[in-house]
Amino acid sequence: MYQHLLDRPDVFARAKYKRRIQMALRMVALSRAKDGNWFARKGIPEDVRDPYARLYGVRREAHLRLPRDTPHHEAKTQLAEWMAEIETRIATLRAQSNGEGHPLTKLNAIALSGRWYSWFVKQHEGDPGKPKYWREFSDHVVWNVIRPEAPDDYEDDPKADSQWDWAREPDVREAVRPQIAELARVATFLASEGKALNPTAYALFVDAVSDNLLVAASTLEKRANGDYSRDETPDAFPPFTDRARH
Repeated sequence: MYQHLLDRPDVFARAKYKRRIQMALRMVALSRAKDGNWFARKGIPEDVRDPYARLYGVRREAHLRLPRDTPHHEAKTQLAEWMAEIETRIATLRAQSNGEGHPLTKLNAIALSGRWYSWFVKQHEGDPGKPKYWREFSDHVVWNVIRPEAPDDYEDDPKADSQWDWAREPDVREAVRPQIAELARVATFLASEGKALNPTAYALFVDAVSDNLLVAASTLEKRANGDYSRDETPDAFPPFTDRARH
């Protein structure tokens, strides 16, 4: 009966979270390495080192390296984005460990993935690069992230499940979730929203993002080909509400 109270956004927590990011930025120095490239490091707190290492491959420090010819103002912008992502990863891991964080209904997780979709496309559509990049991005998601998790019965008879319905099975979802979150820049998006999700909400959200990551890549491939016609995909998402429906 109190779910609607839990689903309300905590504007004070959001402001506190952003202040924490700003404080962390003041504590992380952007400097030049010996080879002239930009360099920054961020220590990983001891209480999240084990899960952080499992997910992201580093245990004690995260490092940011940028080419030497990156303008200083752009390097500072990328540092801020990188720090936001690291801090969100840490906050999410702590929330998962403590069973805390913002809850989501399944419908709201899908709705939040709609916000993510618009955010992700907007991040790239101004300068989407070459179409080949987004084709290869999609191929990587399909063949290097999802396909290796195919169950044995699919391997025995691939034609029996030509739509890859197995990719939505809970064990497959769980296996691909870390890589999907990384490719979709989920931590950066959640930082922009000021949200740290609880474990159930995080899983629901990343799974919803997974269902739309290839669609986003396809849209960006169109943009890279010069097609800036109206994208109707955002219209398909339900509106995000701050109260759970009963």
